[in-house]
Amino acid sequence: MRDLKGKVVVVIGASGGMGQAICRKLANEEVKMAITSSKPEQLRNLEKFLADQGVDVLAEVVDVTKENEIKEFFAKASAKYGRLDILINLPGLSIPAKISEMTAEQYNLTMNVNIMAPFLCSKHFIPCVDPEKGGQIINMGSMAAKRANPNAPLYCTAKAALNMFSDGMALQLKENNIRVTTINPGAVDTNFWGEREVPKEKFLKADDVADVVLFVLKSNDYIVFHEINFESFLHFK
Repeated sequence: MRDLKGKVVVVIGASGGMGQAICRKLANEEVKMAITSSKPEQLRNLEKFLADQGVDVLAEVVDVTKENEIKEFFAKASAKYGRLDILINLPGLSIPAKISEMTAEQYNLTMNVNIMAPFLCSKHFIPCVDPEKGGQIINMGSMAAKRANPNAPLYCTAKAALNMFSDGMALQLKENNIRVTTINPGAVDTNFWGEREVPKEKFLKADDVADVVLFVLKSNDYIVFHEINFESFLHFK
């Protein structure tokens, strides 16, 4: 297993349940961090926590559907740290609705958050990687990419697209010495579900997902995990 000390890790969507769990675990690895969220208060709280843990952290409020904001964030992060090593793309959005009732705006928002945002963040991350040192991209997918869900077909479609995007990007970025992994967890007990009545007691915990992310990041440089699918045995179907 490799040592992450000194690595510069970018976490997009850091203030969500999985994002906070990942950031907390990374804080123990002596990394430097650049984090984003669309929620200012949660982001500042996370920034303070990380700083109190001794992490050198840059935190910026970013709308991941706007390329100009993403581009500016990566420029700031690259200028501050000199290079970027790891990108973790966490944005996710599901709008449960019947197809006959969904609007084009809801369709566009679902696709923009789940697939366009990881594309744009990856696009602006790649030039910041030192090819001699190599880099890593982790895209957070979902088991929804593997199994259709009648309550959220657009979310399933977007996550399936993210899986294929990651596969193609992995082949393309090999020449840049950048490894790409898609992590597809099953249902996770976070605020993602809103007011929906779901059996959270059977779901994965955010820390479970963070543990898988850390396993991938700390694995030896010559290993590439293309895709990791997992879920709670209690919720296994």
